[in-house]
Amino acid sequence: MEKRFDFKKETVNYIIITIGTLLTALGIVLFLDPFSIVAGGVSGLAIVLKSLFGWWLGLQMLIYNVILFALGFWLLGVGFGFKSIYAALLLSFSIDYFEQVWHLDSKMKSLLLNSNFNIDPLLISAIYGGVLAGIGIGLVIWRNASTGGTDIIAMIINKYFHISTGKGLLLVDTLVTMSAFLINPIVPMFGVITIFVTSKMIDTVVEGFEATRTVLVISEKYDKIKEMIFEKLDRGVTFLEGEGGYTSKERKILMVVLTRREIGELRRIIKNVDDKAFVSIFPNSETLGYGFKRLR
Repeated sequence: MEKRFDFKKETVNYIIITIGTLLTALGIVLFLDPFSIVAGGVSGLAIVLKSLFGWWLGLQMLIYNVILFALGFWLLGVGFGFKSIYAALLLSFSIDYFEQVWHLDSKMKSLLLNSNFNIDPLLISAIYGGVLAGIGIGLVIWRNASTGGTDIIAMIINKYFHISTGKGLLLVDTLVTMSAFLINPIVPMFGVITIFVTSKMIDTVVEGFEATRTVLVISEKYDKIKEMIFEKLDRGVTFLEGEGGYTSKERKILMVVLTRREIGELRRIIKNVDDKAFVSIFPNSETLGYGFKRLR
């Protein structure tokens, strides 16, 4: 059956993508570009060429993304591509607008260099540029889109090799950043800091919104706990066959997968039914299937 278009859901998606893209643009314009911090990817390449030839940053990124979007369309689907084209266009336009009209890059550079505080502007820029860009890219990826650049490659790695998006981005962008040592042997070192911070922020945002837990419960009152989970949480339950190591007695082990915010309610259920139950909670890197992310 043809999937119906959910206007409300897509509106929310584009609002979140817009916020994430603008945060990414601000991270680049305010902190990375003013000090030529190369943090890998399309933006890193564009920053290097801008410092050498004075080419506009956003326009460069738009041109480079054409090739990467071809990969996105081919491997990640058309739906991914439409939202990502919007994000990439907005990112390129925002960067050049912030720099060429508002001159935010030069203003921030002047502010940091002339600060009365004893701070290292390169270190501050590397950290805060990574934080802003990581939050922004994380929001965009959370809505199944991309701002273009090497995060498209990171999402392809995530899809086919089951490596987290943040770690995939860390791998790809580190390789790109290492090549910048041929131009400047010092500044790229701060770019490595930015890459690390960005990857951690991406995983924090993406996994924070979609974090799930697997819970194992050993209790004599497993049937009652199961019924309460059905009633209160509307989650599926699986029974595993177990055997006590000391008593050699067979017993049922209840397994349920929940979102992080549902864990508190499960604790209350178990405490009210059997406060002597044994409970073990495991974090999941990803959960696919009914009630969670669709298996793609």
